[in-house]
Amino acid sequence: MASTLTVAFSILVVLAGAVQSARGGRLACGELPPDACAFAVSSGGMRCVLERTPEGAHRCQTSAVRGARGLAAGAGWVETDACVRACGADRAALGFPVASAAAEDRRALRALCSPACQHGCPNVVDLYATLAAGEGMSLPALCEAQRNAGNRRMMMGGMAPLGAPVVAPVSPPAVAPPAEPPVVAPPPCEEW
Repeated sequence: MASTLTVAFSILVVLAGAVQSARGGRLACGELPPDACAFAVSSGGMRCVLERTPEGAHRCQTSAVRGARGLAAGAGWVETDACVRACGADRAALGFPVASAAAEDRRALRALCSPACQHGCPNVVDLYATLAAGEGMSLPALCEAQRNAGNRRMMMGGMAPLGAPVVAPVSPPAVAPPAEPPVVAPPPCEEW
């Protein structure tokens, strides 16, 4: 199943490249298939975004968000499937990802801050950094905090996290000595 999806995606990327070549090397978001839209950058330098039409179909549109600063002017960019996977991103998500949601999801933040994503996928990292800045956060600071938290977890392996309830060690129940028979009072004297 995964190999079929990989082949299908590869065909879509090739088609996107063919569309770009047919237009004289220009990449237009509106001409990209929905499966290649997310994380793409048009030749005009604007990011592409997957949107839903009123009929419910998905289509690729040009957004008002500028693409990664390292891209050559007029080149355009369709992000690779390997980068989308390495960064824990979702190509089928509508609109732009919410950086604060990624910051709250440890697994997503770990993938986004991974060396494979940070050093191999500057376009995806730039998008999340731009969105995080728009939400008043710093992606590099979030990644540094995530790395530090990971280091602390390794050092404090068996310790409970701060604020977590601590369970006291349980000792075996104390065994009571065998009970003696109850003391019976002698019958009252009848000498009165």
